[in-house]
Amino acid sequence: MKKSLLALAVAAVAVASTAQAATVYDKDGTSLSVYGRVQSVIYNGDKSSSAAYNDNSMDTSARLGLDMRTQLAPWVAGFGKVEWEAANGDKGEGNGKDADDFNGRYLWVGFDFGQFGSVKFGKFEDAIKYAISPTDIFEDFGCVGQLGNDDRRSGQMMYEWSGYGVDVKLSASTASDNQQVDGAYFAKDKEILDINTGFAASVGYTSPDVLFGPIGIRAGYSYAQFQQDDELKADGTNIGRSGTYDDYNQYAVALSWGNTGSGFYTAALYQKREFNLYKDGTFFVVDDKPATGIDDYSVQGVEFVLRYSFANGMAVFGGYQWQNIDMDGVDNPDVDASAINLEFDYQITPNFKVWTEARWDVDTDEGYDSITRGVTQYEEDCYSIGARYTF
Repeated sequence: MKKSLLALAVAAVAVASTAQAATVYDKDGTSLSVYGRVQSVIYNGDKSSSAAYNDNSMDTSARLGLDMRTQLAPWVAGFGKVEWEAANGDKGEGNGKDADDFNGRYLWVGFDFGQFGSVKFGKFEDAIKYAISPTDIFEDFGCVGQLGNDDRRSGQMMYEWSGYGVDVKLSASTASDNQQVDGAYFAKDKEILDINTGFAASVGYTSPDVLFGPIGIRAGYSYAQFQQDDELKADGTNIGRSGTYDDYNQYAVALSWGNTGSGFYTAALYQKREFNLYKDGTFFVVDDKPATGIDDYSVQGVEFVLRYSFANGMAVFGGYQWQNIDMDGVDNPDVDASAINLEFDYQITPNFKVWTEARWDVDTDEGYDSITRGVTQYEEDCYSIGARYTF
């Protein structure tokens, strides 16, 4: 290659005019594609991610990605991917941290063995992401009932195979610090833990079209064990990053019918993530101070969505979402959150999209958001208005 890939990528960003990845180099079995987007979204005060005093706010973010591939032998190809995100406010990684930066969102390299599947290594969600994704169709306020949609983690390995309508994904996690763990509300750093090891598996089947589209069923399981690098005190407490978190088990099953991009689509999901702590009645950390009362706890949820996409680029969709937190301990809290979502999209051109979305609280228990230490905002009604340019 006489010109550097980086120079080609920069040139492609300047001239790309298609809504999908633009192939900027393709010769002798080696290719490079570039894609990206930039968007601005206005949020009301109850979902403001960066403004103080519950004022309305605008978040602007951008993504840039590179897909790379080269033929190593007649039976195997090497591939790589990197996707960066730049954002203002705290929406970038979904963990409440300041994301006013340029961060690696996805990073991987792998081998494609054709009909025998592929394997990749790097930063991405584990295999259960495939099982929970059918209901993840909203721009801003979806995924009330599920955990794992934000769990992009380093140190991952995944094998993937597809054929005869069947999809299989198997993943494993190596030790990695400072990782996103949805539902770990009581960690010293909310939803941030150190992974020691983990594995996940998912399988799905997609039928040929039945009336307005294919019928799909997916199921998945995920497990993660956390590091305990800090020495436990005599009473069993530990206020390191992983605190007294031991591990979790997660189960998920989803059904879908149709295609999200055309005509009618509907899907339903059930998932449950069970967290195990080290000691019965042990403490957790709230505002950097220990508190007692929890043994173990689970976060489970249900999601149901309906969508209709018109031929002119417009789409309307909505859904019902429910989440439950059940804690074993002295007070045995068992609380529910329920919400209804509604969204309208207009894909004006293949490159430009606008949308508006709203989420209404329908019967969330008082104090739910306090129990999650502010990670959730399900007790509040939220709306957003956004515009996105994609290349």
